[in-house]
Amino acid sequence: MPARPLHAIQTDIGDWIAHSTQAFKQDYAETGKVWVLKFIDARFLGAFLRSGGRLVVSATPGFTWGDGVYVAPLRNEYSTMMYGRIGVLGWLDPSDIRNVYDASQSKGVELYQEWIQHSSFLYRQLTTTIHADLTNRVLRNAFRRTFDIDVVYFPPDQFNRAYVNSARDRWFLVSDWTSVGKFAPGQRPQFSNRVRECRWVAIVEEQFEPSASRTHYSDLIGPYAVRAGPSRPSLKPQFLKAHASNTGPQPALLVRVSI
Repeated sequence: MPARPLHAIQTDIGDWIAHSTQAFKQDYAETGKVWVLKFIDARFLGAFLRSGGRLVVSATPGFTWGDGVYVAPLRNEYSTMMYGRIGVLGWLDPSDIRNVYDASQSKGVELYQEWIQHSSFLYRQLTTTIHADLTNRVLRNAFRRTFDIDVVYFPPDQFNRAYVNSARDRWFLVSDWTSVGKFAPGQRPQFSNRVRECRWVAIVEEQFEPSASRTHYSDLIGPYAVRAGPSRPSLKPQFLKAHASNTGPQPALLVRVSI
């Protein structure tokens, strides 16, 4: 049984959300926008363009924080390139982000772990049955719905030696729900409206391969290429310029991310 009563945990979670929200907006809101990147497989490019630049709401069991849109802040522009060669850039409106949960620090993770133990049936399913992926999805969605969490930010949980800085980088999950079904895994729209003006801005010229366990990705070209130096240049100005240029149905400017 959980060591602390539920009301005490909920109070601490509420305080943590207030702290997380203030820190998030101070760190990531730039000139009234939170710029976010997503890299998608090239096979999905046509569907993305036909949708008018809307991102699909992920609903795959096992994803880190449940159903939602997984993106990275523009400052961590390299850290999710392993997921696809097509880079798209959009922004979140800080006024839409009322509640944020910081899962990059141990306190945020520990509070969540305490909270789920009060769902005794689901916790038992999570820890003692074959249904762990589905149960994780239900619990994570239920947690975010219970506390009306708009964004969870967390450290990378898949890695690449050259592109991902696990100590510094942060990834975001943006919630997007229908109005009903707090504990139902499928209660979400197909497309999200929360990432605004999402436009194709980049093509990645590296190729990646996931490990069998999917804990890390190998970059296949980089180890054999000549590098200019140990650090990678910031691509933020180029991505913002491409976003400003690509207002029509066809991109006017694409950033080619070389090795």
